[in-house]
Amino acid sequence: MIKSFEKIKNSFIIIFMKKINNSDFESIQNIINNIDFHYEETNQKAQADLFNSWEEIIGNKISKFSKLFEISADNVLTVVCKDSFVANELYFEKEKIFSLVNKKAEKLGIKLKDIKFDYRKWKEHNL
Repeated sequence: MIKSFEKIKNSFIIIFMKKINNSDFESIQNIINNIDFHYEETNQKAQADLFNSWEEIIGNKISKFSKLFEISADNVLTVVCKDSFVANELYFEKEKIFSLVNKKAEKLGIKLKDIKFDYRKWKEHNL
């Protein structure tokens, strides 16, 4: 969360200084909108990088039967699994898996609170 705040603060300073240097003063709302867009774009890229690194984190064998699916608003990562057997096996290793994923997430500026495994969404989304 601190890294995210620093990114927002730095973006604000850069955008604000550009406006001052150009003598083009905008409303605070326009500046905030620019920061929100930049933050959202950065956050989406970080999530995509995390999701694309699943095979590297978990290994080729397991990644064939599971995928990172989403990060909820309350920072819970959902891993979808091909079936309940895979979900149960991953659940038994939940702490270890969360530690590995969270280490990568933190490097990307993503703060996770928990991880859950769901086999129903695999079929719902035809993965």
